[in-house]
Amino acid sequence: MKKLNKIFEVMNSVESLDYDFADIIELTKQCKYSNCTHTSETKCAVKEAISDGILSAERFDSYFRLKGEAEYVSKEKNKTKAIDYMKQKKLFQ
Repeated sequence: MKKLNKIFEVMNSVESLDYDFADIIELTKQCKYSNCTHTSETKCAVKEAISDGILSAERFDSYFRLKGEAEYVSKEKNKTKAIDYMKQKKLFQ
C-alpha cells in the first residue's frame, strides 16, 4: 500500500510544487525570457537570486529535480515504465 501511495504522491506532486516552492515560482516570473530554463540564460532571476544569496542552490536543485520527476511520471502513458523509473531513482523506500 505504501508503494501505491508513493506513486500517487509523485503523480500529483506537479500541482503541489507551485505551493511548496512559491518563492521560486515568483522568481521565474521575473526572468527576461518566458522559456528560461534557469541554467545558462542571461537575465535569469533565479540564477541572480542564487548568486545574491537570496535563494540557496540546494533548494533550487531540489525544486528542479522534483519538477522533472513529477512531470515525467504524470505524462508517462505507460505507468509500468513510470514505476520502473521511480524504482531506479530509489523513490521507493
